[in-house]
Amino acid sequence: MIKIGMKAVLISAMLAPMPIFAMPDASHPESQWRDLATAADQKRLDDWQNALKIGRDGAIQGGEGDKLAVRSPLFEEAAALPDGNMPAGLYACSVSKLDGDSTGGLPYIAYPAFRCRVTVDGDRRHFTKLTGSQRTIGWLYEAGARHSIYLGTLMYGYENKLTPYGKTVERDQAAVVQRIGPKRWRMIFPFPYYESKVDVMELTPITE
Repeated sequence: MIKIGMKAVLISAMLAPMPIFAMPDASHPESQWRDLATAADQKRLDDWQNALKIGRDGAIQGGEGDKLAVRSPLFEEAAALPDGNMPAGLYACSVSKLDGDSTGGLPYIAYPAFRCRVTVDGDRRHFTKLTGSQRTIGWLYEAGARHSIYLGTLMYGYENKLTPYGKTVERDQAAVVQRIGPKRWRMIFPFPYYESKVDVMELTPITE
């Protein structure tokens, strides 16, 4: 009886869904971003699927389901495709906030597209939101076959000095980066410090 019970437990464990970061990919080591991320950001990033579900459910309950549906699969947990690294170049980047907080946030709000840039420096990739009243600047780290990790900081448009990542919790930003179409990416910011349960930035290349 003990052997049968143990076998059942092992089978159940094998079939149970695993967190996206539970099994490191040797060709895309996750240790680099984990070594650099704050404990708070590690927790947020590990819980990105839950944040996306909570945000989506809140927006739908707020009567915004149709607006989310027309942008499918932007707000779906299982939308990630292989080869998720964003190439160097300019991007149109639109931020959406889902399930606003009690301080007056809306269930869903999508801002007009701004301009963002990805640059490659050796084996490192840098991300910058170039326009808008709120900027985000930081680095992209490989973390799996279907996702990268972004660690950066919030910078307001009127500022000329960047607060280093990890120095101020209100400025720290962390996102899961995924490709969701032939030329379509997203950055998922789970449980941001301000306004919403989840922020999702949609990115598409700008051809000049």
